[in-house]
Amino acid sequence: MVDGIEIDKSVAEETLLPDDLNSLAVGSYVVPNPRKRRQYPYVVSVVILLTLLTSLIIDFVSFLPVIIILSFIALLLIFVDNKFKIQQQEVIEKITDNIEHSIGYYSIALTFQFTMRQILTPVWTVIVYSHENPPVNKTIIEISAFSGKVITDPYTEKLNA
Repeated sequence: MVDGIEIDKSVAEETLLPDDLNSLAVGSYVVPNPRKRRQYPYVVSVVILLTLLTSLIIDFVSFLPVIIILSFIALLLIFVDNKFKIQQQEVIEKITDNIEHSIGYYSIALTFQFTMRQILTPVWTVIVYSHENPPVNKTIIEISAFSGKVITDPYTEKLNA
């Protein structure tokens, strides 16, 4: 199964559809490996050290504001929690009890909410359409990628046929 809307290849080529809008070209969103994300604070720290060394060598330019900003960014990157407990393929299973209509088509996107406790909280935002053709109902729901709990009340609306 391909996520997203399937577009005939000839139509996509004829209309010059960009690859990033063609679900056949892009496929599912893949969450980057959290181990790779843990390297970012170290990279920023190396840049801070290089900036500090440069500021000691060059007297006529002050790099102090840059060092302060980069230090703040490095601290933020250290405290960002990058653990996902709910993967994209598990999202539909977690929301089925909260959807009042049948599930036909759906779209899942990863977004982030800023919270003081976890700084950036990953959230799966799901738009679910009913199975009819054309769909009669649409529901939008968000669940936490950490806990799998629904964090917003499902919003369901009737679509005009």
